[in-house]
Amino acid sequence: MRREDGRSAPGDDVEAVLDELYALPPSDFVARREERAARARTRRRAEDARRIHAARRPTLAGWAANLLRRSRPDEARRFLELGRALREAYATLDPGGLKELSAQRRRIVSEMSRQAAALAREAGHPLSDAVLRDVETTLRAVLADPEAAAVWEAGRVEGVLTPPSEFGAEAVAAAPARRERG
Repeated sequence: MRREDGRSAPGDDVEAVLDELYALPPSDFVARREERAARARTRRRAEDARRIHAARRPTLAGWAANLLRRSRPDEARRFLELGRALREAYATLDPGGLKELSAQRRRIVSEMSRQAAALAREAGHPLSDAVLRDVETTLRAVLADPEAAAVWEAGRVEGVLTPPSEFGAEAVAAAPARRERG
């Protein structure tokens, strides 16, 4: 937001700097964060400098999740919509809806994780199997938890986001078990 004098209001620059930082590979994060915090201090924006300096360097999995969010905005929007639908179905304990949405969830999490791995590889940072599992865990959390979804939507994932444990367990319990007839 611009003030009447044409300069940006305090805090606006911080959001842009944070967006810039979380788009960087983890190896570049700390140096750029320190540079941006120092710049804010020289501009006598102590609170902005404090907020910038408080930003935590993302893990490789966090960065890959952020990269996916920024690089695939349409898929990210649909993914967030699926999360809202899953949480709604879970809240109403609609077994039919849960079953269908859970199948979509597994397929889409796998697909999105592969996309994140490809993007990271293209950026020169291939993901190990362990890091890829962390990306998958983060994406499952985004579907299950509105707070995790908000962090991912903002592109500010710092580390592995963990889905609430009761989300999947109770969802399975709510669906009627199939019996084999002999």
